[in-house]
Amino acid sequence: MRIRPPTGDQFFVRALNKGIVLNLLRSRGPISRADIAKATGLNKTTVSALVDELLRQHLVREVGMGESSGGRRPRLLTLHAGAAFAIGADLGVDYFLVVALNLQGQPVWKKRVRRIPGPDPKGQVAQLADLVDEAIAAVSSAPLGLLGIGVGVHGPVEHPSGRLLFAPNLGWADVPVGEWLAERFPVPIVVDNEANAGAVAELWCGAGQEVSSLFYLSVGVGLGAGIVIDGEIYRGTGGTAGEFGHTTIDPAGPPCNCGNRGCLEVFVSERALMGYLQRSGSDPTATGPEEVFQAADAGDATAIAALARLGEYLGIGIANAINTFNPEMVVIGGPVSRAGHHVLNAARRVVEQRALSSPRARARIVISSLGEEACAVGAGVLILQEFFRLPQTKGNGLPAPGRRGSAGRRGPYREEAELPWTRPDRVHYSTVRSLS
Repeated sequence: MRIRPPTGDQFFVRALNKGIVLNLLRSRGPISRADIAKATGLNKTTVSALVDELLRQHLVREVGMGESSGGRRPRLLTLHAGAAFAIGADLGVDYFLVVALNLQGQPVWKKRVRRIPGPDPKGQVAQLADLVDEAIAAVSSAPLGLLGIGVGVHGPVEHPSGRLLFAPNLGWADVPVGEWLAERFPVPIVVDNEANAGAVAELWCGAGQEVSSLFYLSVGVGLGAGIVIDGEIYRGTGGTAGEFGHTTIDPAGPPCNCGNRGCLEVFVSERALMGYLQRSGSDPTATGPEEVFQAADAGDATAIAALARLGEYLGIGIANAINTFNPEMVVIGGPVSRAGHHVLNAARRVVEQRALSSPRARARIVISSLGEEACAVGAGVLILQEFFRLPQTKGNGLPAPGRRGSAGRRGPYREEAELPWTRPDRVHYSTVRSLS
């Protein structure tokens, strides 16, 4: 097949300019039409036409008058954050957490319920879908309705099918989470590893908003990593990159749930933490990780020592990550992030000893600002990322995937606005599923 060079017709150029204006309003609003023209280099007539279109589509709203620079006071514009929403879900080992996000990535509804583990994955996904229905009902009055549903799962995910390949801590293997949800919800669905979702959340809403390369570590029942390079999640060939907890640090070490021995996860997890506590030689009163965190904050020396031991092994992993990926930031997330400085200080000491000096000097190591909500928020942000993604030319001449119209649907599923996955041919299409 003959390969065509990348090109862009008038539809592409208009979509690109419209996306630029919309992103500017998201990041810098309130802002006037004149300032949009200055910031983008577009002429004022083009900006006015694009803004008028965005106003008609409910994506922008006027919020008052700005300061005069000599003439009439300009009208200020901002993104209409409530114009649409995305659902983000965390399918945890022993819980479901679902959030509804507005266009700024701010949670406007959330609910966490205990999940009773069982042998029937499809039934468990159906329970999650019931909670998603609650979220949709809570925010269904938005003019553009539901943009899509993102789900973070605790295991490697085949990309872009959304199939959970295996999850040792769930006891699941080869589970088509995305396919099952798509049977129930006629909107774009994206399923990703929970650490990838957490990394995206930090990039958009948390500590990593000013960086382009980030290494996110989710420490809880297991240990996963989300790797951000040049502002994008690195997923590897099949989508399973980031299984950092299953890197071997002791070939003769204890067995891991994955079938290997001496994985980093064996030494850095909630189970490992409880093991350090039990082997301390004292009589610990804490019976679970949350109690360990509380005891450490209260000054309990045994709890502090157990968390420091976990932090030391975590520091070995972080040093390896810094030496390998040279990130601007390493974020410690997941349930163990609640232990804060008890883990962070120990990890930093080990990194100082083991990481190479040059990449170490450029990497900030911080605790997640989003805590245990990072996965659910990030899963919703995966949908928002696609909504705000600028179109890119396609140079291979292949037609864009067919999309499925939503006209005539009732409830929260509105007729599509001009989203990145509805744009013309020769536009880059994301891996988010199209409507049918």
